Amino acid sequence: MVYKNFKLQRIVMEVFGGCNYTCQMCPQTNPGRGKSFTRKMPLTEFKDILDKIVPKYGKPIINLEGSGEPTMANDLHKYVDIVKSLALKCFMYCNAARLNGNFMRRVIDSGIDFIRISMIGYNREVYKKWMNVDNFELILSNIKETKNYINKTNSKCVLSTYHLVTDNKKIDYEVEEYKKNIINKINVNGYIWKMHNWSGNYENNLNPRSMKIKRSCGRPFAPELTVRAGGELGRTGSIVPCCQTLGFPNEIKSILGHLDNQSFEEVYFGEKYEKLRKAHREGNFDSIEYCKDCDFLDGDPEVLVWSDDKNARIDHMLGTEEDFILIDKKYI
Repeated sequence: MVYKNFKLQRIVMEVFGGCNYTCQMCPQTNPGRGKSFTRKMPLTEFKDILDKIVPKYGKPIINLEGSGEPTMANDLHKYVDIVKSLALKCFMYCNAARLNGNFMRRVIDSGIDFIRISMIGYNREVYKKWMNVDNFELILSNIKETKNYINKTNSKCVLSTYHLVTDNKKIDYEVEEYKKNIINKINVNGYIWKMHNWSGNYENNLNPRSMKIKRSCGRPFAPELTVRAGGELGRTGSIVPCCQTLGFPNEIKSILGHLDNQSFEEVYFGEKYEKLRKAHREGNFDSIEYCKDCDFLDGDPEVLVWSDDKNARIDHMLGTEEDFILIDKKYI
């Protein structure tokens, strides 16, 4: 069955499930992901998934992220090629440790539209503490090299960086330091967010949200799809509600289906997904184990605390009804 009125706005396609970093706050490090989830998505399967969805369900933005590090795929430019062959926008979130030289040039030449670079830390010392590697100057150098190549080739790719606040009592200080040491030095857009807890898997969050008032994050109703490179028992293309369900055990518990042997329609409009939507409609979050402790349910909307992007919405939690054209029952 084809749902003719339904159009996807975004597909998060995880190219590579593993990572070359061991960031302090990331569930990739603790509690970690099983081997079945840290694999690379085969290029043929990546193409097959997109071919089954596009253009039948619109022309969504394709984000080569998920929860792994996409630059770990040596042939990353081939994935970008596939996305651009479908006349789609291609985004990527990465740590930029490998974004240099011929590898970087191939990715830019493939026509990628947007690259957001994770820089958790507003100076070398803080970066090393949170990202567990002394790469602050390397990343600044890679960003400069990439930006220069973009300008040289007249690429339309947009570069940006983002930071997660490490101490909510010093937000203003962290913003000013980030601007001084990163934004003003390399002249790229920046985004600074409050730290989140990855569906409750990050238990050492020093800045927990109050969770006094809970409301739906909106993601179960959003016209977007999150596809993991791996899945259960060696499978590929598992579908999860969002990128927050990262790491054991929530990653496994949140699987709603696999696109290696199910159609998009069977998963997205299926029983498991609808059970999740019903719980969110009714505010019955405790019935969903991978949702109940997630701070994206918090009623406090102050999440994005600073950006020099004129289109960014400060003090706003992405994923609410104001961001998405939510799924209507007529589509289901």
